[in-house]
Amino acid sequence: MAAQNKQHLNLSSLFTELNRFGKAQDYEKALRTANKILKENPEEEKAFHYKVVCLIQLGRFDEALKLINRNPALSSNFTFERAYCQYRLNQVQEALSTLRNVTNPSNKVRELLGQVLYRLERYSECFDVYRDLMKNSTDDYEEERETNFGAVLAALSAENDPKADQYGLREESYELVYNSACYLLGKGDFTGAEEKLMKAEDICRKNFDHDEDTTEDEIDAELEIIRVQLGYVLQMQGKLDKAAKLYNQVLKQKPADAGMAAVASNNVVCLNKDQNLFDSKKKIRLATADGLQHKLTSAQQSAILLNQCLLHLHSNQSEQCRKLANRLQAERPASDVPQLILVAQLCKDKQMHKAEQYLQNHIAKKGDERSANILLTLAQIQLQQGNQADAAETLSSLGALSHKPGIVSALVALYASLGKPDAASDVLNKAVKWYKKHDPTSQDLSVLIRESSQLHLEQGKSDIAVQMLEDMRR
Repeated sequence: MAAQNKQHLNLSSLFTELNRFGKAQDYEKALRTANKILKENPEEEKAFHYKVVCLIQLGRFDEALKLINRNPALSSNFTFERAYCQYRLNQVQEALSTLRNVTNPSNKVRELLGQVLYRLERYSECFDVYRDLMKNSTDDYEEERETNFGAVLAALSAENDPKADQYGLREESYELVYNSACYLLGKGDFTGAEEKLMKAEDICRKNFDHDEDTTEDEIDAELEIIRVQLGYVLQMQGKLDKAAKLYNQVLKQKPADAGMAAVASNNVVCLNKDQNLFDSKKKIRLATADGLQHKLTSAQQSAILLNQCLLHLHSNQSEQCRKLANRLQAERPASDVPQLILVAQLCKDKQMHKAEQYLQNHIAKKGDERSANILLTLAQIQLQQGNQADAAETLSSLGALSHKPGIVSALVALYASLGKPDAASDVLNKAVKWYKKHDPTSQDLSVLIRESSQLHLEQGKSDIAVQMLEDMRR
């Protein structure tokens, strides 16, 4: 009996100690105390929960998840903790499955669900979660929740999802203003986005006006994400020197956010194009460092892969270029870009016939789904090899695009060179007929009629030329 009383007193003392360390947020000591309690009583639920929480707070997510999985009886109500560990361990799909199994989820669970959906780029579902939270929650996390919601709206805007237009955002913090800028960026409003980003930087700086302990370097670190986004906005407006200056300013500070550094580095590579290859190679290494796949969206990863592929093309690294182009093709099966890169590499390697054959095979596979970019590239390669008749046939297969003035002009010149004046006249006549039927008010129609009448005059068919001009006046 005395031994039992002693054990009870010991556990009571340990729980007092555990609560004290917990309130002080001294998780290392709290963890040691929780372990002592569990050694005395392995079935103690409160101590077990404390241990899981301490491991999470210490960033030891793998240990916490293994502990939960090994003790199903003690962790039956630990759905949030399990899902949070999975999320932090980048087991995002597993975290989603865990959270989906919760009936009557708490706000905490729904907040985590929103973050999981955002990471999975399921923005429409994420929108619904945050909208519901904002409608039905009143607590100290409203501004943080609204900031997250703004990020969702910005992502939806980039996808042209009409849901993004249903809500306006407050602009009481620089984070909210930043998200408003990203929303406008998704809409293609670069001028508006630039103004918002300048406003966000101004608000951010004013937040530190009365904080004498904050250094300029710390302020610059806070402004990094705004400056990288502003650089992109300037880049999209053709203000390339200003954009490059901002990117390099941020990269010089060696930002802690590896994802943001990757985006800035990739954008510098894009600005460099086929120049300054040494700098581009250095930047692309930053953009493709290990562990970035969980810090970048799929679109960002794809853009980096594309620029890496182009860098190999410009650097005459044929094998690496082909390898990455094939990988890009697997990731973007609907895009023409990987095929065009492969063809460009073949042309650069002076394998023109092989490039032409590659495109012919691709067109045969696609059938009616063949793209104009592929056909135009094929025509260019055929012309470079002196195959004017083949090029004319390719340009004629462009459908409605073959009636546009630029293509018509090229076809007329080709048929003239081939000594086929009737074919040249036929091209112009078909183009005129197409515009009369599909776009009779277009200025292109007038241009084509004049060109057609001029060609008929040159061919001695003055009656047809006069008739066409009279028709144009009516």
